[in-house]
Amino acid sequence: MAIKAVVFDVGGVLCDWQTILREFAKEIGRPYADFLETFLKYSFDPKTGSDLGYMTMDEFFIQLTAALRVPNKAKDWRQRFVPGFKRIEPTFELVKELKGKFKLALLTNTKIGLWDEWQEGDLRQYFEVIVDSAEVHVLKPDEKIYKILLERLQLKSEECLFIDDFIEYTTAAAKLGFQTVHFTGPETGVKLIRKKLYGSI
Repeated sequence: MAIKAVVFDVGGVLCDWQTILREFAKEIGRPYADFLETFLKYSFDPKTGSDLGYMTMDEFFIQLTAALRVPNKAKDWRQRFVPGFKRIEPTFELVKELKGKFKLALLTNTKIGLWDEWQEGDLRQYFEVIVDSAEVHVLKPDEKIYKILLERLQLKSEECLFIDDFIEYTTAAAKLGFQTVHFTGPETGVKLIRKKLYGSI
């Protein structure tokens, strides 16, 4: 079945969000793996997780820094977090190329208002459908969020190409019938997307 929509994750595909977190971890002398585990815990907690829309980014950083025993860092990290994100330019160039040829959508686990705050990305100019976990209170890889996406696109899963850097999320999408690309880096990822869409690189 022909692909009619291309669905992108944001973090790790369109945006480098981990470089700034590595800076935070280094500042307090914590191994990055441990820091990231705590960061994701407060992002994805099923009862209070920020990526489920149950707390603001301000509240998230208060909780995160308290858990890491550096509460004095809450305000500073909150202010530097989103400005620390960098566009992954090869993916953005591909998005510009695809606009007008396919329906373009985002499916992202994120905090309230994060991608609108990331002005460098200016995502709404490129994507006609945006499904974010904080808005719908469901996280990837729950099948409910993929079904919300399909409802908004008014397409079948087989008509959509889904791109994500987390293999668990592309695996879940594939089980629902999506065509997928596991995005492992800009150079390889863009080539794989082109191959899926055009049959060649």
